[in-house]
Amino acid sequence: MIKESVGPVHRLVQFTDPHIGGRPDYQLLGLDTGHTFDEVLRAIEWEQSDADMLLATGDISANGSEGSYRRFLQKMQRVEIPWYWLPGNHDNPARMNRVAPGRHPEVVPLGNWRLLLLDSSLEGQICGGLDDSQLERLEELLALHTAHPLMILMHHQPVQVGSAWIDGHMLRSGRDRFLQLIGDSPSIKAVVWGHVHQQFDSRLGHIGLHATPSTSVQFTPGSGPFSVDEKMPGYRWFELRDDGSYCTGVERVTVSEYSVDLASAGY
Repeated sequence: MIKESVGPVHRLVQFTDPHIGGRPDYQLLGLDTGHTFDEVLRAIEWEQSDADMLLATGDISANGSEGSYRRFLQKMQRVEIPWYWLPGNHDNPARMNRVAPGRHPEVVPLGNWRLLLLDSSLEGQICGGLDDSQLERLEELLALHTAHPLMILMHHQPVQVGSAWIDGHMLRSGRDRFLQLIGDSPSIKAVVWGHVHQQFDSRLGHIGLHATPSTSVQFTPGSGPFSVDEKMPGYRWFELRDDGSYCTGVERVTVSEYSVDLASAGY
């Protein structure tokens, strides 16, 4: 998505779904997720050296263990710019806050933009949801930040992406109210998520909708049942301008020693 605009540019990089295990030998569908994350992070450092901020949109961990978060934090020690995270369905939000307090604020400023970080995870469930208190708070934040262009970041997709099996695990509870709130807010310019392990770009009225490939295993776009894609891991970049316009793109990273079970029926 590209719009003509003027003014300063603020560069945001989103990565998602690293699925880091608590042990160095952890694999997801035969893939060393720690290794692929290291490779993607190196690519971001090289290709996005002028980035202002990194944001990880959930499934940081494979199982919500403290060891997995400590492994992730150790890998992130090389990052010299501000970074934040939010939880996904494989995560333990309380444990994330305990090992890295302050990394999941509800609002992050970036230039004139305000990034709203939502927790769509539901304990013990793959699908996502937003309860009444979260939706009330979102409504308050939208009213509070009408003078700023807004981006919402979350883990679960609020709209279908066209892959039947993963669309069965999208945002469920609170979805209708969420879509109403964002549709009624002209300040919201984009909604961004992870979870689906594939690129997705669309629009909902005035709002850009964007999903991002995982730093680990990729899922096949348009699939009915579970299907693993041959595409490489990746990340997404945004160029945000203070007038509320932006452009975005996805970069794939050629990972050395990339081996994944393409015949898997699930995980």
